[in-house]
Amino acid sequence: MQNFRLMTWVLVSLLIFYTEAGLCSEKIPFTLDAAIQIALQENHYLKSRNLEVKDAAAGQQASRGDLLPRLDTYAGYLRTSNPMLVIPMQEFGAEPPPAFTRNHYQAGLNLSLPLYEGGRRWHKVTLSDLNKLIAEQQLSFTRQELIANVTNTFNQVLSFNALAKAQQKALDSLKKAQADTRKRVDLGRAAPVELMKMETQVARQEQELIHTRQAALRARQGLAALLGKNPALLNEPEGQLVSTIPKLPLHDKDTLEKIIAQRPDIRKTQEEIKLAATEIKLQKGYHLPDIALVGDYGLRAGSGLNDEEEVWSAGINVKFNLYAGGQIKAKVNQAEARYEASRERLEQQKLAAMTEVVQAVSVIEEAGQRIKMADKTAASARETYRIEELKYKTGASTITDSLLAQAAWFEATALKAAAVYDLEKALVAYRLACGTIED
Repeated sequence: MQNFRLMTWVLVSLLIFYTEAGLCSEKIPFTLDAAIQIALQENHYLKSRNLEVKDAAAGQQASRGDLLPRLDTYAGYLRTSNPMLVIPMQEFGAEPPPAFTRNHYQAGLNLSLPLYEGGRRWHKVTLSDLNKLIAEQQLSFTRQELIANVTNTFNQVLSFNALAKAQQKALDSLKKAQADTRKRVDLGRAAPVELMKMETQVARQEQELIHTRQAALRARQGLAALLGKNPALLNEPEGQLVSTIPKLPLHDKDTLEKIIAQRPDIRKTQEEIKLAATEIKLQKGYHLPDIALVGDYGLRAGSGLNDEEEVWSAGINVKFNLYAGGQIKAKVNQAEARYEASRERLEQQKLAAMTEVVQAVSVIEEAGQRIKMADKTAASARETYRIEELKYKTGASTITDSLLAQAAWFEATALKAAAVYDLEKALVAYRLACGTIED
C-alpha cells in the first residue's frame, strides 16, 4: 500500500513538472502587433460581440423564412363516450349507411400562405437586416476600443519598464555615491550628516523603484486580461515609445463631420434611426387587414382504421381589427418616441465625437511641447549634476547641492517618460476618435 502511494505521488509530481515546463515553453512573443492580434482572437468580450452578429444573422434568416408558405402535418386520436359518425353524411339516403364508432383517427396536411398583412412581414425583414447591421457596427466599435485599450496598456507597460530602468540606474549611481561618502566619513573628510542625507536619498529612490515595478506588474495584469491570457505565458514587452509628433490635418467643421461619419458608433446610431422608423411602419400596419390563403387535406378513420375517407378544405381568411384597447396607437407612439430619441442621440454623439477629435489634437500638441521642455530640462539638470558632483568631490560644494541636482535630473527624466506616454495615448485617442485605429 505504501509503495502504491509513493508511486502515485511520483507520477503526480512528474505530471505537474512537465505541465509547468510545457507552459513555460509556450510563452508568446510580446510585441504590440502580436498583442493586438491575440486580443482580437482571444478577448472574451469581443467573442460575445461576434456571437451577437451570428444571432442577428440567424434572426435575418428567420424573418425571410416567414415570407414563405407554412406547411404543417398533424395526426390525432379521439375516443368519445358515445359512438359518433366517422364520415359525415354527404346526402340523405346514401348507401351504405354511415358508420358510428367511439374511436376516431385523423391525419393530414395544413397549408397557410399570407397574402397581405399590411406589409408587416416585409417590415420585419427590414428590421432583421438593420439589426444585423447594428450588430456589425457594434462589433467594429468594440474591436476599435479593444485595440485602443491594448495599445494604451501595452505602452504603459513599456513606459513603466523604461522608467524602472532609469530609476535602477539612478539607484546604482546613488549607492556608488553612498559608498564614496561613507569612505569620506571614515577618513574624516565628510560629516556623518552627509552620509545620513545620502542614505535617505537612496531609500527614497528604492521606494520609487518599487512603486514603478508594482505599477508595471499591475499594467501587465490588465494587459493579460485584455488578451484573455495567463500573465505567466507572456514575455516582456518588446518595443519603444515614439516621441515624434506627426503632422495632423486642419480640422474645420466640414472636415470633422466627414471624419466622424466613418466612426462605427455613429453609423450604428444612424442604423438605429432607420430601425425606429421601420418600427413605426410595422406598428401602423396592425391597423390594416390580414388576408391569408388556407388549405387542409387529410384522412379520417374509425375503429380498426375502417371507414376511411379523404377530407379537404380550402379558402381565404380575412381578419380586421376593430378594437384593441388602444394598444396599436400606444405602440405607434412608443416607436415614434424611440425614433426621436435616436435622432437626438445621434446629434449628441456627433458633438461628442468632434470634441474627442479636437481634444486629442490638443493633448498631442501639449505632450509634444512637454517632451521638448523635458529634453531641455533633463540636459540642463544632467550637466548641473555633473558639475555639482565634481565640486562635491573636490570639497567646493556640499552633498546637499549634489543631491538636489541629481533629484532634478531624475525628475526631468520621469517627466519626459510621462510626456512620451501621454503623447502615445493621445495619438491612440485621436485615431479612435477618427475611426481609423484599424487602418
